[in-house]
Amino acid sequence: MRAASLACLLGLLLGALPVLAASPAIAVEVEGVGGELRDNVLAFLGIYQSRAREDLSPVRVRRLHTQAEGEIRRALQPFGFYRPRIESQLTRTAEGWLARYVVAPGEPVRVRELDLRIAGEGAEDPEFRRILDAFPLTKGERLRHADYEAVKRELQKVAAERGYFDFRIVQSEVRVDVEKNAASVHLHIDTGARYRFGEITLDQDLLDPAFLRRYLRIKPGQPYSTRALLELQTALADSDYFADIDVLADPAQAVDHAIPVRIRLTPRKQDRYTFGIGYGTDTGARGRLGWQRRYINERGHHLRAELRASGIQENYTVGYFIPFRNPRTDQYAITAGYEDDDTLVYESQITRVGVSRTAARGRTRETLSLTYQSEDFDVGDQTGATALVMPGANWVRTWGEERVYTPRGARLWFELRGGSAELGSDISFLQARLQPKLIYSIWDSGRFIARAEVGSTRIDDFDELPASLRFFAGGDQSVRGYRYNSLGPEDASGDVIGARKLLVASLEYEHRIRGGWSAAVFYDAGNALEDYTDALARGAGFGVRWRSPIGQVRVDLASALSEDGNPWRLHLTIGPDL
Repeated sequence: MRAASLACLLGLLLGALPVLAASPAIAVEVEGVGGELRDNVLAFLGIYQSRAREDLSPVRVRRLHTQAEGEIRRALQPFGFYRPRIESQLTRTAEGWLARYVVAPGEPVRVRELDLRIAGEGAEDPEFRRILDAFPLTKGERLRHADYEAVKRELQKVAAERGYFDFRIVQSEVRVDVEKNAASVHLHIDTGARYRFGEITLDQDLLDPAFLRRYLRIKPGQPYSTRALLELQTALADSDYFADIDVLADPAQAVDHAIPVRIRLTPRKQDRYTFGIGYGTDTGARGRLGWQRRYINERGHHLRAELRASGIQENYTVGYFIPFRNPRTDQYAITAGYEDDDTLVYESQITRVGVSRTAARGRTRETLSLTYQSEDFDVGDQTGATALVMPGANWVRTWGEERVYTPRGARLWFELRGGSAELGSDISFLQARLQPKLIYSIWDSGRFIARAEVGSTRIDDFDELPASLRFFAGGDQSVRGYRYNSLGPEDASGDVIGARKLLVASLEYEHRIRGGWSAAVFYDAGNALEDYTDALARGAGFGVRWRSPIGQVRVDLASALSEDGNPWRLHLTIGPDL
């Protein structure tokens, strides 16, 4: 009987073990502080970090509670609160434990003395001066240790980026007088000497070293900069000559503070083949096939040929390109091509041969060209053939770091071209065309997009102007709601024949919905005109956008407000913002 009683008691104890093990669940309440103060308190509180553990004994819970007051004090000190008042309470509940802490941070410690000193060659460096002049702790401000540490990290980062490899912090000290709620902040740094670039070695056998050095903006003796090295690496990658670019500059190899730079280059394959397909409501299905010979000789000359075909156009081009002066931006080109256009408005067959010179003028790209163009065309009831010798020039300037998706940016494009009988053209004319575009975000989730296009042609007999040089309006990139090139003056048969002038304007608002998706509303107006006072066709609608790696995918539904019944038309485009 006694043995049976012991066995029963043992069974009851074993059955109660899971209940006892689960009982130390802890609820933690912190009052009196919020935001970053509360977050840091919870991060420091051992009892909060252990709240979900089921293996805590009551003794361990009480020990964690006893430690909590010191942990709260340490959690508040980085924010300048050294004398908080803390009320704590630990009680048993039906669910386990309740730990409650009411915190009054008290008066913060404020900066009484600020002692910042800089020595060494970097004392006059504007980057160091910028950091110290904007030091976040000023006299009378609340002490924040995180701000102090952030400044030290930024100084060290700038030193590494700008070649102060002997940089050291001589004194870093924050003295806190708890009784007076006052702090003395001391930060003394010695930048040492600024290292320079030493001898620059190019390790490659593909291109003429003299040509390749035109990519280099760094020179021996120039102050070291990681930004300059990154820009060099980017420029060599953008050249398309090299598959791998290793730029080696080890401060440990410096002699008299001059760091040797070694650039190891691995060539790309000489030939590149490209293929692409797409669709646009203006063009229908379209495809592209291309071939490029990346390098022909040691002076970096290259050759490119391309075939483009769509529902309205076939285009064959070949170009020979010769870098000069600054090969990053400057080149001569010799091009030839054939184009066959068959739109709902006109037909034309064009043969072109030309030379051009493209160069950068600051942030503006300038192209000067001379083109021979032979064109046979049919527009409405008009049929013609012209041979033109056309000098031309265009200028492009873009603002904004991001070209694919631009929160704020702008692009300005202007072209001037003409022909003269004195230069061998069948006709004399002068034509100008301007295309501005502005993108501006007022808030993070929305942006406005404004664009315009203005064109004008001076010619005595408009009927002699070939179709490719006439202005038309309507389509995805013009006035939405209308077919491609369907707007303009008409002949007696009602066929659109184009115009001397062009005027188009568009305003769009785009609002991000979720992730890469956004919605848009827009209003377009424009026409191809004989006079700028002529009536403009209007279109309005809405659409959706998806931000893809190659640019915005835009699907729009637009109503032609100037046509009877305001018919709707679908528009689809893909491409970067700028």
